[in-house]
This record gives sequence, structure tokens and C-alpha cells, in this order.
Amino acid sequence: MSRIRSRILLAAGSSSLLLSSLAIADTTAATTEPEPDPAASESSAAPAGPISVIELAPGVTAEVFAAVPSDRAPDQTVYLARFVFEPGSEIFPHNHPGTAVIGVESGTWGWTLLEGTAHVVRGAAAGNTEVEDITEPGIEVLLEVGDAIYYEEDVVHTARGAGDAETVVWASGVFTAGEPILMPVDMEMAPTTSAP
Repeated sequence: MSRIRSRILLAAGSSSLLLSSLAIADTTAATTEPEPDPAASESSAAPAGPISVIELAPGVTAEVFAAVPSDRAPDQTVYLARFVFEPGSEIFPHNHPGTAVIGVESGTWGWTLLEGTAHVVRGAAAGNTEVEDITEPGIEVLLEVGDAIYYEEDVVHTARGAGDAETVVWASGVFTAGEPILMPVDMEMAPTTSAP
């Protein structure tokens, strides 16, 4: 049986700015826990609690709704998360250990490429499929409601709340199991471990 744990990894930068990164451990490895008894009453199940809100940077929060192993992509975990950016808030340069796709639910989201190639689909939520490649480092792309962006693990980027109101984006990713889902650049991250 799989068990999913979440942790916040904190590190202080030399400039005394506290950076947070979110790590979710995929624990698809076999465990010695017995399989649940289907005849057991539902009252013995662990209670579902509220979704944890994790502050990644001042004014930037994350909520991981799901992290499940993939049968189609061995050693990969599929994630679904919601990120909220307050106006003017920004997250540090980072990348992700796999393929990420992000869509804007509300607000204006500024996304800046630092390395790699990303792909923007304007109006993706309305069915548009025309792709705009982003290849020039340092250029900020402003994404509006219904726009989407996708990229691979070699992409280093930053993001910010670029409008006057809160920005909400939804992200799905297929990431290497056991790796932090958000990996700050220029900061060593310890790999996550499986539950005993």
C-alpha cells in the first residue's frame, strides 16, 4: 500500500532571505503494512483533514491536492496542485523533476524563463491548441485566465503575481518519484525518502 507524506524543506540563503520549498515523498515502495480489510468499518479509516496550505515564499502558497504513482510512467508520480500568488509576490528561481503543465484560473501571472524552452498555449481552456515557444532567457510572459504553459525538467524559471488581484494557477506534473517537486536553483536539496 502507498503512503504519501509532505514536508517543507527550509533553507536560509546567504542574504538572510528564507526560502521554502515543497517536497512530497512518493512512497510507492513496498511496505510491511498489512492491506486494509475491506470488511473493516469506514469509521476506522484515517479522517480526511483540510488541505494543507504551505507558504513557498512571501505571498506565494501551495496546496497539493493529489500525488499518485503512475502505472504508465514507472518511477514517476503524478501531482495536482493549486498555487496562489498575491499581487507583487514572486517565487525564487527553480525547476521541477519532470513535465509540468500549468493553467491560470484567475488573475495575471508573470512567468520568466531563465534556462530551457517552455511552451505557451493562449486560451487553452477555451480549446485553443496553437503553441508559442519561449526560448529567450529573461523574457517575462504574462499569462491570463485560461492560458497554459508547459515545460520539462531542464527549464529554470521564476513566477510572480503580476496583476492587481490574487492570481490562482493549477499545476499538474509527472515527476520523478522521491524528488522534491520544486527544486530551487543554487540550493542543495536532499532527496526525499520512502516511509518505513
